[in-house]
Amino acid sequence: MPIPYLHHELFELNDGLLCKKHVIEGIGPVVVIDQTYKYPSDIALMLDQAWVPSFHYGRSSSNYKDYYDCRYNIQITKTGHVKENEVQLLIRDMAKNYLGYECIDEELDYTFNCFTWVNPPASNDVQSMPHQDSEGKSHIASVTYFNDNENHGTAFYSYCDAEQDEVIDIRCDISKNAELVEVITGKKNRTIIYPSWYWHGAYMEDHSEWVDNWRYSQVYFNRVKPDFKL
Repeated sequence: MPIPYLHHELFELNDGLLCKKHVIEGIGPVVVIDQTYKYPSDIALMLDQAWVPSFHYGRSSSNYKDYYDCRYNIQITKTGHVKENEVQLLIRDMAKNYLGYECIDEELDYTFNCFTWVNPPASNDVQSMPHQDSEGKSHIASVTYFNDNENHGTAFYSYCDAEQDEVIDIRCDISKNAELVEVITGKKNRTIIYPSWYWHGAYMEDHSEWVDNWRYSQVYFNRVKPDFKL
């Protein structure tokens, strides 16, 4: 049975959210927001009930064989409510005030990454491929976590020299191909905001905990104004 909702209600910001700047040594600053949403468990429930399409998939891909890597997109239907896009406004404000980058004021669809293992790696040296989401200083990324299990997060790296296509396989031995600097814990209802050109990737402490247990995160990529000068 469908469950109707209004976007500004389900994704209402928490009155008690907490924002701070955190500096990753040798990489740069990020913004950490705790207690982002008022109803994070309801958002997680919506994702539990969703049919989610593949992400990074091809005939020779390990996706849908060794893991399910999916992306779920909700297209914004304008209602004219004053709080309709308040989380996006918050992210852009934090990017400007804490990171020093001004982003284009535009409405973005709500996008979620949904992931679970079929055949989990035995070692946590194997992680999601470290990557950069943009070339040059073009986008500010954000991730919000929704799981009760907090043994995961986003890892930041000083470099990655793995020469493989993450469309074929997202698994990477970071002990051989990257230098891990810091993992920001995926605390439930936490949002992190960071320049998308930082080397980063999803991180799991114990892969066996994510078999038949989906990892949910909401992602945004805000475009930095082309004429912006830091």
